[in-house]
Amino acid sequence: MNPKREAALQIMKRLEEAGFESYLVGGCVRDFVLKRPPQDYDVATNALPHKVQSLFPRTVPTGIKHGTVTVIHQGIPIEVTTFRTESDYEDYRHPSHVEFVSSLEQDLSRRDFTMNAMAQDRQGKLYDYYGGLQDIQAKRIRTVGSPFDRFEEDPLRMVRAARFAAQLQFALDPKVKEAMAKLNDKCIHLSVERVVAELEKVWASPATSRGIALLYECGLINYLPPFAAWQVQTPTQAQIGKFDQIPDRIGCWAYLVYLCTGGKKDIQHHLRQLRLANHDVKAIKACYQLALDWPYSLTEDEGKKLLLRHGLETGLRAVQLARILDKPLSASLEQDLTSWWNEMPAKSLKDLAISGQDLIQYQQQPAGPWIKKTLEYLLEKVALGNIPNQKECLLKEGCKVGAEYS
Repeated sequence: MNPKREAALQIMKRLEEAGFESYLVGGCVRDFVLKRPPQDYDVATNALPHKVQSLFPRTVPTGIKHGTVTVIHQGIPIEVTTFRTESDYEDYRHPSHVEFVSSLEQDLSRRDFTMNAMAQDRQGKLYDYYGGLQDIQAKRIRTVGSPFDRFEEDPLRMVRAARFAAQLQFALDPKVKEAMAKLNDKCIHLSVERVVAELEKVWASPATSRGIALLYECGLINYLPPFAAWQVQTPTQAQIGKFDQIPDRIGCWAYLVYLCTGGKKDIQHHLRQLRLANHDVKAIKACYQLALDWPYSLTEDEGKKLLLRHGLETGLRAVQLARILDKPLSASLEQDLTSWWNEMPAKSLKDLAISGQDLIQYQQQPAGPWIKKTLEYLLEKVALGNIPNQKECLLKEGCKVGAEYS
């Protein structure tokens, strides 16, 4: 059994032994019905937070104000939340009023979508008050109650609807789609971090284009931070469909930025606004700019020089994006790049048979910028097969340019 599931069931058993109700709720139940491996297990109970804390030796009051206590069972954290209702979402995310209740049905009524509003007891019995099972069987995304109410409470639920459509390849209920189109301007209240987190899940989905199409179709993209400030262009359905040809998240980010900016050259400012990790920003920028500037034709030496600057992974990623942008490329380009990369006897400075210290000793010159320049010159010579990667040869060749760079 999955260790997280086992931990959750043991916690439920202890709650029940103390006279309380307990159920698995949310995404883990949905995934169980869909026969997908759940990522996390959440428990709901009628035990009040202080009671939960008293029943377990290790707890963390992660969201105790809203009824959530994290129980640590054999090193595994499981969130245990008291049945509750919520109201008055003043910041479009957090309820300003939470009321603890004794009914599972009431607790499930506050969930976003019916497929996420099911519960399961320790014996495996399913509790489905809002038609979640029927909606899953119909491959339909429907809200618990009015979609207008659910989306007013937290506009991120509209982005989540698009994400679930991409992940599960489900269709939106017509009323859900209508509400998204009418309330799209509420997305302006979302944080960049929450939007980016949802998009990362869209990139990992089997039907990425379906999720992105909904963001455009319902007008969400025009109000989502940071895209709202980018004067977003409207792509064709064919352009959006090409997201499904992109194999990784870096390529997806690069293509989305291309579509949103209309292919602007300088995207550094846009990438910074996404608040991604620095290494992601660097990778996206390299892929994007290389794809935009990909040469019409490429000789073997030119290809190897390009690979030295960017690496094989970035090179192949850029070719994939360039093809999506309808650049006229050789049919064998990916194969050529891979072959050239594999043929290169040295691919980075650390692969050279000499170091900077060797150059200093051999040329009797003080350290300085000339060392890196000389090593880069030698690396290119070795990579292109112009000189062997042997210490004596490299030191002699380095003498020819060392003075020029010093």
